[in-house]
Amino acid sequence: MNTGKAVLLSAAIVAAMLGAVGGGLYLLDRRIKQAGGHTMTIPLPGGEAGKTGAPRGSKASASRCGQDDGDDCLAKAALAPAAPALERSRRAVARIALEPMAADELKASKVGGRAYWAAGREYPRDPQGRALSLLAQIDLAAAPKMPGYPARGLLQFFVDGDDYYGAALDAADRGDRMRALAQQKGFRVVYWADAAAPAVAVPAGANSESLPFDPAKPRRMRFSADSESIGASDVGIGAALGGDPTDLAAQYLRDHPGAAGSGADLSDEDLNERIADYLDRSGHKLGGHPQFTQSDPRVSGDRRVLLFQLDSDDEMMWGDSGIANFFIDPDDLARADFSRVSYHWDCY
Repeated sequence: MNTGKAVLLSAAIVAAMLGAVGGGLYLLDRRIKQAGGHTMTIPLPGGEAGKTGAPRGSKASASRCGQDDGDDCLAKAALAPAAPALERSRRAVARIALEPMAADELKASKVGGRAYWAAGREYPRDPQGRALSLLAQIDLAAAPKMPGYPARGLLQFFVDGDDYYGAALDAADRGDRMRALAQQKGFRVVYWADAAAPAVAVPAGANSESLPFDPAKPRRMRFSADSESIGASDVGIGAALGGDPTDLAAQYLRDHPGAAGSGADLSDEDLNERIADYLDRSGHKLGGHPQFTQSDPRVSGDRRVLLFQLDSDDEMMWGDSGIANFFIDPDDLARADFSRVSYHWDCY
């Protein structure tokens, strides 16, 4: 968790007289992020108008960023020299909102629940023969059309109930990280181009105590089409912008002393915190750019792009408020070949 947010969260917990626990603390953290002006999209010259902040075409400058203008104003001002590069990095994203399902629907887009499965294909199991649990299932025909993705079919993600939820995190620390994370032993990505065949009964996977979610409480996915630029924790942000955002922050502070308004001093740490918040790419989604609580497992120049991301929320917890990502080579995606997808998650 970023330092500024940790302070706000601690204050909120004290004000609530320790009334929030477990997942409630996480929700409080998310509300603090939202109250701070955090958005998923960036208003940039030549791009669509953003959800908050100055209208398209306006200049974010030191004289226009006062104490009441929100964190985004200063972040946009500091990043102004990189605005064209940020716009070039923009990718389509299908944002996902999760809601309870009154009854499990076999072929619905959902997190948890029972997987659609047809005869003639071996059900996903771990090396010990235990059935994997359905993490998520996506009806691509019901999702926004995404560049490179199949237009229809069911895309499924299965995970194990071990300590790392099926991700090869130990092996990844001993060599080629992304190759190790692509070994589909404790997890599996399955694609059904045609899900018209009759479904068969599937074995039970792990119980909820061994998973980051409760498989017995499926949640429906609702999609919304959007786009977003590269995020602050992406390993490629320096190459995309032609430099590190911290250098832009430092230059902005040199050029605009007293940038916080009313003569207040704005530190490097504070501005970098605001930029990190502004370029946060967390949330549930298909496509777009990934977010990490620790660091990107890819090296600079890696071709793999984000296929699917599931964040922590009030009913899903990856370790300590972590985020799970699935990555794919664009050529594999174009062929609808999901056999080399890399699966990674990290937490605070």
